[in-house]
Amino acid sequence: MYFRETINNKKLSFLGLGCWRFGEQETPSGSENNPGKNYWNGQKRTDSLKIIDFAVSNGITHFDTAQAYGLGISEQTIGQRLKKVRDSVIIATKIIPTSNNSDDILKKINTSLKRLCTDYIDILYLHWPDKKYDIRFAVEALEKARNSGIIKSIGISNFSLAESENALQAGKIDFCQTGYNFLWQHREKDIIPFCISNKIRIIAYSFYAQGIVFKKNIETDSVILNSGRKNLVFLKKENIEIVKKMIHSLNTIVLSSGYTIPQILINWAKTKPWLAGILVGAAVKPQIVESIKAIDISIDNNMYLIVEKLAAMGYNIVDTQNIFAHN
Repeated sequence: MYFRETINNKKLSFLGLGCWRFGEQETPSGSENNPGKNYWNGQKRTDSLKIIDFAVSNGITHFDTAQAYGLGISEQTIGQRLKKVRDSVIIATKIIPTSNNSDDILKKINTSLKRLCTDYIDILYLHWPDKKYDIRFAVEALEKARNSGIIKSIGISNFSLAESENALQAGKIDFCQTGYNFLWQHREKDIIPFCISNKIRIIAYSFYAQGIVFKKNIETDSVILNSGRKNLVFLKKENIEIVKKMIHSLNTIVLSSGYTIPQILINWAKTKPWLAGILVGAAVKPQIVESIKAIDISIDNNMYLIVEKLAAMGYNIVDTQNIFAHN
């Protein structure tokens, strides 16, 4: 396994497991009443457990979840499964600040600790800041939690540049999580330079654009269109043609080179020295198998230049600040 960073005396695997879909119900029935619980259109718990086990046994140490993923089910799933290996894995979770009261933040942290079956959290992110609240109160609360030992590192996730600057006024920010992938690199113009200059480690989420890079017919793919992914920025009418062109070109490279999409894209990510890690998800075990196989395979420099040139086309996708196209 490939590592770039160490946190809390543990190696952070460059390839991290995104655990959003582990909070899904097995069937999507009733999801119209609770869309946050079935964004992915269902997930079998047995598949989730197989994926977690395989990840651990193959050197992945970084597991990323959030309170919002399945209303806590994702946290419970990975917490229960990782109990026996807790000392060797890094668990990151996220809370949404919903007040200027530090006690509210501490209550949220304690809720996550119980769900995760642990007495500390390696990385605690503030998730989707609300403009109604002063983010500095939340960062100050996390600093108190860090001082008491129940969190080890503080992160921000889906923050604008102004929000990031505000957060940094109130405490030390260790990690920033932002959408970054072959199709979407817009944050290279603001958040990423800010993090580099302030020595904040960057984690890229939705590294495979939530599976869209693997889809050859994104306009008609029923798996995508029957899930929350149908609203991603990549499927907006103003972006669809450029996305199709990029995916088609990527598949042409795959056919001519013999490399797989994970091998090409993970190696492309490894050329970014400021990336501390990437997060990939999986619905079934074979999907994470391909990513793990790819992490230690190298592609030649000429291939990297071809992919980098193709990825630059993503700047023609309308910048909506995040891939979900919402504030």
